[in-house]
Amino acid sequence: METHGKPLDIKWGEFKLGTSFFIPGVDQGKLVKDVRRETNQLRIPVIIRRVVERNVLGIRVWRTL
Repeated sequence: METHGKPLDIKWGEFKLGTSFFIPGVDQGKLVKDVRRETNQLRIPVIIRRVVERNVLGIRVWRTL
């Protein structure tokens, strides 16, 4: 997975329940699709929201049950 041409190395095994992270990116649809694909393959339940944080467009991903 990448954003703005830069690879993202998300350590899914260290993603703990109740925590979240932000991925900056203009193409939010592609980011959501990429995260959904990876989390579905790994069977990691998440909530994904399109957000603007500190004037930066991106997505926030929360780990759920």
